[in-house]
Amino acid sequence: MRRKYDLRNKRNFIIIIILSVIIIAIFSLFIYRYNQTGKIEYIVKTGSILQDSTKNFINVDEDALLKVRWNGSYYLVYNKEKTSLGKKVIVYDTITGDIRLYGKFYEISSDGKITEKNNETVLTNSGNTLFYKLDDRQYLLVDKQITSNDKSIDASGYLLVELDRMGNAKLSNYKLNLKTINPTTLLTSLYSFDIANEKLKFNNLEIDLKKIIGSSNQYKEEKKDEDGKDSENTGNGDIATNNGAIANGTGNNATGVNNTNQGGQVSLEEVRKNTKTTSIIRTSESLKQIDIDYVIYDPYDEYKDVYAEINKNGKIETIQMSKIDTHLTFDNLVPDHDYKIEFFYTTEDSETKEKTTTKYESLNMRTKKPEYAIEIYKISSITNMLDYRIYLQSGYNINTIKVTLSFDYIDNSNEVRRASITKEYSVKETDKVLKLSTYIDPLEYDIVPNTLFRLNIDSVTGNDGEIVINSYDTFRLGR
Repeated sequence: MRRKYDLRNKRNFIIIIILSVIIIAIFSLFIYRYNQTGKIEYIVKTGSILQDSTKNFINVDEDALLKVRWNGSYYLVYNKEKTSLGKKVIVYDTITGDIRLYGKFYEISSDGKITEKNNETVLTNSGNTLFYKLDDRQYLLVDKQITSNDKSIDASGYLLVELDRMGNAKLSNYKLNLKTINPTTLLTSLYSFDIANEKLKFNNLEIDLKKIIGSSNQYKEEKKDEDGKDSENTGNGDIATNNGAIANGTGNNATGVNNTNQGGQVSLEEVRKNTKTTSIIRTSESLKQIDIDYVIYDPYDEYKDVYAEINKNGKIETIQMSKIDTHLTFDNLVPDHDYKIEFFYTTEDSETKEKTTTKYESLNMRTKKPEYAIEIYKISSITNMLDYRIYLQSGYNINTIKVTLSFDYIDNSNEVRRASITKEYSVKETDKVLKLSTYIDPLEYDIVPNTLFRLNIDSVTGNDGEIVINSYDTFRLGR
């Protein structure tokens, strides 16, 4: 009996030793990893913007430190406070335009190759167009300009896309924060991204993003035909082409060569007429410029003159169009302004030499409005000062900016009144961010807890006159 008891004791003793060694090894590994990650830190430069773990934006006014916890989560040491940022961090430098990524990101290339990026990834402001998957239903688009197929979304630099399970998406960057409720496709200079279906397309290569680290997206696209039945073949219309020249079907001559007369026969004159294709392919508006891509296809050299007219401040400006070139630029325009552009060609009768001018296209365009973001970041109950920042439109100079602060207060008769304090500030050409303050007189305004402040950029004034902006931020006074 004693021998069996000794053997059992030895066996238990060995198991205890093995478990102790395993526990010590795990604990040592934890201590090592803790010490190693504790040494990792990155500088977040002044003028940078990033989001915390609850998706609130943080504007860095002076250099801060980005550190890593042992579990891979990042936190920001700024103004003597530590702010949790989560395991994936996007830092945008508003001064240089650089983007820094921290954590694990999956970069998807135009050939379908997937590259895992870890720790710090630096994207310099070089105009590179990139696409990343961050996590389940989370994506990052990087390009100088990111728009939606319906032109309702226009972002620059980068755009973070976060889908819910039904395919709706929150879109955000340092200037934009909105949510889509309809299926939307985002467009860059290199690819298109069908958000709800999680499809990425580079030219003819389509990538199913759900297959990359999986997806819990439950959105299902419903396709209906004219009778309301499910249909697999739907489209927006045909595009007529002729010897590689694209016609968009909007001009008088923008048709293909497949047209037939009522008798089903095609005359030589009809063929000649329809092979003359002069069409607008693409338009792009910026602050002070409109760019147009076009095609002139004139195999019989019948166009003696092709030109465009634009009305600038009541004066018609004419720009000649080349049959060889395919690009046209209208510059020196006013931001946030409507322009009508009309396109003409001239033909000449071979016998009488009489010239006929035909208008084949008319476009109503509008230049973009300058973008100005405003942000309340501090209100002091001691000094009664409301501090805020205004982020100015890059590349567009203004002289003044008008801001209105509005809020409700209780007057002497205990009635609720609406206060509006409007100020106009001078702006220098070198300014990128304005740091401003508004004093709220406590003797004049009795402000109660939970009061909502609204700070609105009314307008800006420069060489182009006054432009209405109406960009705002709100802040609710706590109890």
